[in-house]
Amino acid sequence: MRSRGRNLLLSLVLLCLVSFMLLGLMGRSKSGATTQQQPASPPPASDWIRIAIPEGGSIFSVLEANSVPLGEIALFAFNFGNYVDVTTIQPGDSLLLKLDPESKSIRKAVFFQEPPTRHVFVPSGDSLNYSLEQLPVQVSERLVQGQLSGTLDASLLAAGLSPCEKQAVNNGLETKVNFARNAKDGDSFCVLIRERFFNGSKLGGGVIRYVCYDGAAAGKHELFRFEVQDEKSVSSGLYSSDGKSLNTAGVGYPLASIHVVSAFGRRIDPIYRSWRMHQGVDYRARYGTPVYSVANGKVVSARYSGGWGNEIRIRHNNGLVTQYAHLSSMSVRAGQSVRKGQVIGRVGSTGKSTGAHLHFGLVQGKSYINPNKLKMVGTEQLNSEQMAAFQQQMAEIKRKLASLGAA
Repeated sequence: MRSRGRNLLLSLVLLCLVSFMLLGLMGRSKSGATTQQQPASPPPASDWIRIAIPEGGSIFSVLEANSVPLGEIALFAFNFGNYVDVTTIQPGDSLLLKLDPESKSIRKAVFFQEPPTRHVFVPSGDSLNYSLEQLPVQVSERLVQGQLSGTLDASLLAAGLSPCEKQAVNNGLETKVNFARNAKDGDSFCVLIRERFFNGSKLGGGVIRYVCYDGAAAGKHELFRFEVQDEKSVSSGLYSSDGKSLNTAGVGYPLASIHVVSAFGRRIDPIYRSWRMHQGVDYRARYGTPVYSVANGKVVSARYSGGWGNEIRIRHNNGLVTQYAHLSSMSVRAGQSVRKGQVIGRVGSTGKSTGAHLHFGLVQGKSYINPNKLKMVGTEQLNSEQMAAFQQQMAEIKRKLASLGAA
């Protein structure tokens, strides 16, 4: 009996040892399988997409190419235009997008127009939260002096002006000097340019502050730049010393400040949220802002007109009809004659509209045409209040010319 008891105890001990060994082996095997099934996760890829605006491209087209829903594109693009004048968008400008991986909705967007400028947008319902990040730039002024040799264009370019700067000088002088008849080789010119630099590189958009042309047959002509605080004001530009504009051969602007929210052409409509032809130009403006007739003419209609809301149409001497829509009020009537620059109504949001703005259209026959075909000019004559500020600005320009050694 005693011997059988010892054998039974020994068997139990051996059984326990074998069980522990088997459990250990199973545990190691299970642990190894878990490691193979759950490898280390790779680092997450960036969820930002950078898009360069192509030649002929638009905010609409680049967002659609990245599968953003049309309805969201319509709202984003319209709100985007309230902050960025769409006529300033150039090929090569870039848009940085963060999209929802499943719905492709826009979580955040950053628009780069030039190196120091970033427009940041975060969608919030049917609106956008917007912030502007503007890095510091260096501003300096450069005096360019030279003599005419051949054409003015060639002479200005040879003196170091950019094509845009050259064109601004030409536009100012074309009504003062008959270059075909009176310009002679050896005539002198002087140009003062305000330039901006970022990290040592020149940025585009040099501003012409002063132009002087002096010739034996052409005479001497000076132009000074007048500027107002509102950078969108149509009053800013080159004037003769008596405050008269040099560019009067054209129609006026329908508003005192011009910022294009939506251009003429195909777009994703903010009301219908589908691709449609936009038969005009939408200008940003506050509710109640005065609206002006761009030229002399006769009012064809002034009434509520369905989706256009309160709408005025004016026929001009050349047969073209201008359209002013979504007005809050109208101050002219059908059959009335109006003059260029006359207040005809005020900005509103009547009809099918997403907010206060002016829709400006141009009709030739029975077809809408691009209003950009019109040559628009700003203020023809500065008023007394503007003249006081202009006199001060002219004095500052003359001091700057003297400090730079202008001849």
